[in-house]
Amino acid sequence: SRHAAAIDRLVDAGARAIAYDVSLSAGDASINAALSRARRAGVRVVMPIRFRVPGSNGRGYDADPTPAGAEAGHAVIRPDGDGVVRRINLAIDGTERWPEVAALLTEDRGGDLALATLPPFERRPISEPLLGVGERLIGFRGPPGSFRTLPMKAVLADEAPRELIKGKLVLVGVTASGMGAQFSTATSSRTGTMSGIEIEASLAADLLEGRLLQTTGPQRSLAMALVLLWGVMVAMLILRPGVAGLFGIGLMALLLFGSAAGLVVFGRWPEPAVAVVALLIGPPLWAWRRLVVVNDWMTAELTSLGDLGLPRRNNRAPSDPVTRATEMLAATIDRVEELRRLADAALRDLPDATVLIGREGGIAAANGAAIALFGDDPTPIAINRAFTEKLPPFGPETLEDPHSMWRGEFQATDGSTREVRFTPWRDDAGKPLGWIVRFADISALRRAEAAREEALQLLTHDMRAPQASILALVDREPDMAPATAERLRHLARRTIGLADGYLQLARAEAGGYAMGEVDLAAIATEAVDELWPQAQARNIRLVSRGLDDEALMTGNHGLLLRAVVNLLGNAAKFSPDGSTITISVEPERNDWRLDVTDEGPGVPADLQKNLFGRFRTGGTMGGVGLGLAFVRSVAEGHGGLARCTSVPGDGATFTLYLPGLISAPKALAAE
Repeated sequence: SRHAAAIDRLVDAGARAIAYDVSLSAGDASINAALSRARRAGVRVVMPIRFRVPGSNGRGYDADPTPAGAEAGHAVIRPDGDGVVRRINLAIDGTERWPEVAALLTEDRGGDLALATLPPFERRPISEPLLGVGERLIGFRGPPGSFRTLPMKAVLADEAPRELIKGKLVLVGVTASGMGAQFSTATSSRTGTMSGIEIEASLAADLLEGRLLQTTGPQRSLAMALVLLWGVMVAMLILRPGVAGLFGIGLMALLLFGSAAGLVVFGRWPEPAVAVVALLIGPPLWAWRRLVVVNDWMTAELTSLGDLGLPRRNNRAPSDPVTRATEMLAATIDRVEELRRLADAALRDLPDATVLIGREGGIAAANGAAIALFGDDPTPIAINRAFTEKLPPFGPETLEDPHSMWRGEFQATDGSTREVRFTPWRDDAGKPLGWIVRFADISALRRAEAAREEALQLLTHDMRAPQASILALVDREPDMAPATAERLRHLARRTIGLADGYLQLARAEAGGYAMGEVDLAAIATEAVDELWPQAQARNIRLVSRGLDDEALMTGNHGLLLRAVVNLLGNAAKFSPDGSTITISVEPERNDWRLDVTDEGPGVPADLQKNLFGRFRTGGTMGGVGLGLAFVRSVAEGHGGLARCTSVPGDGATFTLYLPGLISAPKALAAE
């Protein structure tokens, strides 16, 4: 009767609609009469159904009827697994659909729109349990007491201001602690629990404002956690540990801020708890696992080094694995430092200027001789600056140039002649690190070569001058017997040829001649042109093969031409008139093969072994015996060799094997 009187007072005060969170008996006449009067006044009254689960006689549930004239809804509130209420179902489906009390209360002001989003109703057998549909988050307005309240006593005594009730949606329920259902919510942690009627009021406020709060779902929350966890793990791989830790903390703060912003701005709650737990637990576990792996690997590697011959830092072997690995690492570092000092001393004490140059062209180290040669400042920066001022940049691009000063000699600022020699600098696995470059002082060698050249010139001049005089006297002496004159001419010409051949051979054996990119096929063609008049005079055919294509190599054009001319000249000398001489150039593996084949008498087998020695000839027509020695010296000076193949009576074939165009810097850069 008191509730019936309260309904009458609320209707008289002009309430727009009334919702109860209290179950009332369906058979009470006073309640039924009050509901009839409210309906006639146009005020809707919503009351909750009381469910008993499980039901009687094998039923999934029993539902107590609501008083006649009241709209029936559900007021079921279920906490999450952690005991906190965060969400509620807009309807419960069974043998019929029961909307939530707050949704019915606001049916004409937003509740109907929310209910319209529910999936179509499908009747469930009475034997099956109830099914909640339309789950959504509750947008709490604050801690308990955030909504305006009136005590029931004030309403019954007609003491409540009518303007506070008129046109309002009124919810009736128990708020006193200990008298009704109380729940923990996200906003009641400091002030205790929140009553069910306030939770209903929060949902009604959401529906009135059209505020839809939903979770992103467990799958998306898990995906977000995995993405953030992988982000932190990648940061731990590429960043320093301290920076990676700050990155993880910042990522966690960004996660919490983004979750709150998503809830407030977009009404979507990504449930960051899983991601926060992953960020708190995942990185430490992963770091611990990495520490275990690194410690085991480091211990195994240091153990494989064996006894380093260094004393322990203490007499007692540590039992802690990490401490033991640290002790071994400290001993290894001491040994490596000792080896580094040894390597520095070895580099420093080298007599020639030597530098270590990295792959990018910068100097990694230099000895004292290099510092003295290129500058007084021993720092690598100063040496690099001196290099850029006095030498072109060192690197693959300049080393590919056969005319680069890095591939030959240069005149140093101290007046000495320096020869640049370099070799690839590799680690123990063979991976290229750069180059070891030595600036060898060859001043004394070049002075000796100049003196030798001067002596050779003097010697050949002293040999040629008398012979030239003899030839002149013979030509001016008409009374000399023709046979004697011809004999003298032959001896004089032989002596002059011997002097020229010896000079050329000495120059070829001296080495150090300028190298460049040459075409062996073009050189062979030029040699054929030079021997053409001599061959035509004796009706000898010169046949060339493979001379139309390029045969590129690194060599000295003049010496190679002289060597090929010598081979063709020997072939013409020993070939009968009207015969054929064949010259060919073809590739063989990584080399070029040049063959000169004649149809002469051939070379006896006992002479072939020493045929390319000094003063050796392979026939009976004379010669000074230096031509083939010159050919051999030129071939060996180019990194190749010379061979002869002959069957007596069936001609001979002289072969030059010369390396193709090779660029060591390219090979290093390719690796």
